[in-house]
Amino acid sequence: MECCTGGFLNYVMKQQLRRTDLVWLLAYPLYQLIGTLRHEASHAIVAFLQGAAIEEFVFWPTWVHSVFRWGYVGWSGDVNWVVTAAPYLCDLATFIIIFAICTRVRFRRHWVWVNLVAMGLISPLVNSAYNYLNGTRGGGDVASLFRTLPSQVVHAYFVFTLAVYLVGLVLMLKPKSTVAPHGSD
Repeated sequence: MECCTGGFLNYVMKQQLRRTDLVWLLAYPLYQLIGTLRHEASHAIVAFLQGAAIEEFVFWPTWVHSVFRWGYVGWSGDVNWVVTAAPYLCDLATFIIIFAICTRVRFRRHWVWVNLVAMGLISPLVNSAYNYLNGTRGGGDVASLFRTLPSQVVHAYFVFTLAVYLVGLVLMLKPKSTVAPHGSD
């Protein structure tokens, strides 16, 4: 890896998706598993930090009492709404960190960049969007946030972060030809 010396937008354009990168779609099950691990670990870590005892930690797809779950965490002890919100705060932190890395580092191996984009930029968008839509229908973590926090706050957070993810992805994946090279007139 070598550091970027050009302007921000010029550097964003140095990496871009190629048709051959579509083969990485075959790795989707692995990306899903890693994203679920990040999601459930966020719940577990914050619950543990709040004094709860973690009793179950599952980050693979499973059926629980005839209900499909991508994963779940079980704990005992009193916790607050931050435990429920932890995966979505983690999504935002992950996106910001990986976006910063992908826009400032030139990767010698293109596959490293592709996987960082998939796991650090696309996965937070998919996780937050999926759970937000599920929550608006009364299911999952986000439904619990709607019951605990003012709904305007929950909607504002998700609308804001989803917009950030989409704008960031557009900047990251925009074709190179739309930006002039650094130093040109």
